[in-house]
Amino acid sequence: MDLTVATLGRIKKSDIKKAIDERIKQNTILCSDSHVSYKGYATDKGIEHHTIRADLNEFVKSKIYHVQHVNGIDSRLKKWIENDFNGVSTKYLQKYLNWFRMKEMLKSSKDFITDLKQIIIEDTQALERFNEIDRQYQLLLQKTT
Repeated sequence: MDLTVATLGRIKKSDIKKAIDERIKQNTILCSDSHVSYKGYATDKGIEHHTIRADLNEFVKSKIYHVQHVNGIDSRLKKWIENDFNGVSTKYLQKYLNWFRMKEMLKSSKDFITDLKQIIIEDTQALERFNEIDRQYQLLLQKTT
């Protein structure tokens, strides 16, 4: 699972590209809601794209294409934020997502501390990401003004 802040407000094709482009391979199948930005991104990238229209009570296409995993993660994330915090700071939104991701990765751990230590030791880019927080926040603010 990877959780990345793409933008604040309405998503654009360029936001999608910036957030996920490096991880999308040519044989990827993209499933999304029907927002036009996803369609444009898939067309530009040359990948298969299936839209799911929950507003029309469509939740699965061809018995295999769905966004239920994303909806489940979204639901758990919202409950966690609502139950444990009084909202979140936009500046640290990516850090909240990283924290949530870690909770999800370790939720079935039998030895939480040992498993957490192992993940931390293996994360060679943690300091680099931490040092990028302020710069990324400034970029997000520039996009919304």
